[in-house]
Amino acid sequence: MATFVCVHGAFQGGWVFRNTAAALFSLGHAAHAPTFSGCGHHRGAKAKDMGLADYVRELTAYLELFDLGQVILVAHSYSGIVCAAAMPGLLPRLAAFVSLEGIIPKPGASFADLGGEPFRAMLEARRLDGGLVSPWPAAMFGVAGAPDEDWFMSRLAPFPMAAFTDAVPDGELVLPAKRHYVRCLDNPNPMLAAMAERARGLGFAMHELRTGHCPQITVPVDVARLLAAIAENGAS
Repeated sequence: MATFVCVHGAFQGGWVFRNTAAALFSLGHAAHAPTFSGCGHHRGAKAKDMGLADYVRELTAYLELFDLGQVILVAHSYSGIVCAAAMPGLLPRLAAFVSLEGIIPKPGASFADLGGEPFRAMLEARRLDGGLVSPWPAAMFGVAGAPDEDWFMSRLAPFPMAAFTDAVPDGELVLPAKRHYVRCLDNPNPMLAAMAERARGLGFAMHELRTGHCPQITVPVDVARLLAAIAENGAS
């Protein structure tokens, strides 16, 4: 049995992995899906006061408090930055790392830095009072027209601007030896296409799913089967 810790992207919450976690359980594995402050059932927290360092502390504390070890850490989208920033402290607890179209940061740079001026302009266009950003439209999540589109969109919450603009600490990028990248082939986003190529260059084992950017919503069982296969192959 493998233990997965699935980390959600911006605006979402642990709920986004509900169906994938259930499928992993049916395949004989355990799955955790923590939720960051200000997201999901933690919407009551002051998300405007949160940033990258806060989410790094929360993820690290989650693994520590649940005494989790030999974990396969799964990062979706934005949370790739959180996982990368937390990696030096998490590394002894990990069996492998899976980036589910996750952002692979560059030391000293923020998500907004990676996205460039078009992304910064989009952030500004969606800025809310109190230092928050409103969720992207359904098409950007890759769920437009999906059966669970309304369910997904109704559960999104504004996300702190600082999470996008806080830089990852300087220093060498720390990655576990066993690392995998999942590219969603129906996602036309050029930034994430480039991210997959960067992962290839960094020695990630590459995988593909024929779906949009949120496969845990559109093809949750396929995600679970892929994760289970990674675990059953020794996460190599």
